[in-house]
Amino acid sequence: MTEPEAESPYDGPAVTIAYVHSEQVAHSWHHSIVGLIGWDLEHHGRILRGGYIAMNYGTGGLVEARNQAVEEFLKEDRADWLLWVDTDMGFLPNAVDRLLEVADPVARPIVGGLCFSNRFGEQDGVGGFRTVAVPTIYDWAHVDQATGFSPRWDYPRNTVTRCAGTGSAFLLVHRSVFTRIADQFGRVWYDRFPNSTTGQRFGEDLAFCMRAGAVKIPLHVHTGVPTTHLKHFWLGEEQYWKQRAVEPPPGYEPERDAQADLERAGGKS
Repeated sequence: MTEPEAESPYDGPAVTIAYVHSEQVAHSWHHSIVGLIGWDLEHHGRILRGGYIAMNYGTGGLVEARNQAVEEFLKEDRADWLLWVDTDMGFLPNAVDRLLEVADPVARPIVGGLCFSNRFGEQDGVGGFRTVAVPTIYDWAHVDQATGFSPRWDYPRNTVTRCAGTGSAFLLVHRSVFTRIADQFGRVWYDRFPNSTTGQRFGEDLAFCMRAGAVKIPLHVHTGVPTTHLKHFWLGEEQYWKQRAVEPPPGYEPERDAQADLERAGGKS
């Protein structure tokens, strides 16, 4: 007599994690993945059931790697949701659950976390550039004779907001999104194409958003699900004093620190 199969202690929808990679990942990503797996094992087992897809983007490039990951996701059929997580991101252990709390296969089949990109501005005069953090919450905008995606600088805090586009750095996507896009355009979810008004090609993630919008699939970002994005930028006196204008250095106490500086210099109080 065979033993009855034990019921799974986990509930709720499964999620497959997907990421494209070279030969290195950020420590913040590794730290966050470990925290996510620990949370997952203690709660719903979403990742345990959905597994993960790791796709190397070598000579084929980022576009091909993302498309191949989607092909693998659809073929494996282990989960209804795919979570893109770029390997330079940091996030909280419960981030997936937070996104699923507001996601819905019909009303909200694409939900991203709050992410930021790094934009180079004017040159700083010594070989570097002034940089700006840009929220990856985009609206469709018309400027002069050009149309395209424009960042929403004043986004609503700690809420779910609909938008025209977002990145794929930390993005939850329902399986039906990929099948609907494939039915309309073929299996070219992340193939880039030019903006007809500027001639410049959309990035692969915004090209995906364009296709989703074309088949009437809504996009949302949950600004209450924070992430960090590892980027490189230049620091100088200008950045220091802008920082000081906002808040003092951590643990800064003028009298105590002045006394310590004096003692290190060999002076007397």
